Amino acid sequence: MYQYSNRFKLAEYRFMALSDQDVLEFVGENPGAGRDAIRKGVARDVSETTVWRLLKRLVEEGRLEVSGKGRATGYRIAGGAVVRAHLSTPYNRRAPVSYRPEFLDAYVPEKTWYLSASDRKRLLEAGSPQGGAIPAGTYARRILEQLLVDLSWASSRMEGNTYDILQTERLIRFGEEAAGKDRKEALMILNHKEAIQYVVDNLDEIGLRRPDLFAIHALLSDGLLADPAMSGRLRAISVGISHSSYRPLDDAITIAEEFDILLHKAAQITDPFEQSFFLLVHIPYLQAFADVNKRTSRVASNISLLKSDLAPMSFTTMDDSDYIDGLIGVYELNNVALLRDVYIDAYLASAEKYRVLRAEVESPEKAALAYREFVRAAVRRCVLEFKEFRNDAVDEMALAAGVPDADRADVVAYVREQIAGLHEGNVIRYRLKPDDLEGVNLR
Repeated sequence: MYQYSNRFKLAEYRFMALSDQDVLEFVGENPGAGRDAIRKGVARDVSETTVWRLLKRLVEEGRLEVSGKGRATGYRIAGGAVVRAHLSTPYNRRAPVSYRPEFLDAYVPEKTWYLSASDRKRLLEAGSPQGGAIPAGTYARRILEQLLVDLSWASSRMEGNTYDILQTERLIRFGEEAAGKDRKEALMILNHKEAIQYVVDNLDEIGLRRPDLFAIHALLSDGLLADPAMSGRLRAISVGISHSSYRPLDDAITIAEEFDILLHKAAQITDPFEQSFFLLVHIPYLQAFADVNKRTSRVASNISLLKSDLAPMSFTTMDDSDYIDGLIGVYELNNVALLRDVYIDAYLASAEKYRVLRAEVESPEKAALAYREFVRAAVRRCVLEFKEFRNDAVDEMALAAGVPDADRADVVAYVREQIAGLHEGNVIRYRLKPDDLEGVNLR
């Protein structure tokens, strides 16, 4: 009997050792799963006691986190807690760490996932249009005015900018600088506006190639770097990270090589959220530019979302300190868990805000959707050349542009409506400036 009992215990321990990965993978795909769900998913033939012991051990080892009590107890992959524990030690007492190329090397697009399948599904449900698919980039252009304000303000705020969101809105829409502020703060915000505008205007062509990222960095860093020549260019100088023991690469050749690998892997990621989060992780980690790396990553992280007509990540609700803590977890531990949690929470809040806005713009007139470029050109010509709406001239323009007879009257009427509704706050939709309205008859 004694011999049998020992053999049974050994088999149980052997099972536990072998099933660790199965349990971790299941929980990774089903965050918040309870003990019964885990047992049914990967250990149906194992006793409840054995599963409980296994889960208890994984929690004690810091590999799983537990939340809730009683029947509401759930488990998820640990990480955030590990990062928090690491950060409890002052940064000047944490061991120095250098860039680890194996962190990027270990990521295999479409096989490695920073976001679990359930996380990606949840984000997709939150950010998707409710009325079905629409042409790529359509939604981004419809919400451009709000996105310019939200993302410009939030991303600048995360860099210590003191403009509030109302001051940001007045700066972007009317060019009004807030009194008593450093002019570089206004420049930072306006640079964001230009970079976001660039992305939206070029959604059909933009990707994750060197010229695309260089353009975003150049627009974001314009007038803000000690050496203007480093704008839109990979760095060839050493940089440090404030309040972190992390030391980025200082070899220009290696930086360039790693940057190309980063972009190549990012371009192979087909899931828009995984690609978005991947850029938020690896662009700051590499520190490819002399400065403005985090800002570049935040704007670039929206490319895949906007190209897929998903709600953007505005970062307006993201806690600045949590974001920095998550990045330090990446820098010093190559642990993405805390940053992932921060990203998911912030995106869900961002998607909810834009869900309301989406409902307001989801059913545009055919003229706005099918003839967007013509309408833009016609409005601009009426404002800049005619200084008023001219029905006959717009009709001739529509005919020359190939607008079918069946649609032409509606398109001309739509142009008239757009001109009548122009004001300083919305002229940007037609790439106009408030001053362009001077002397224009809008009736």
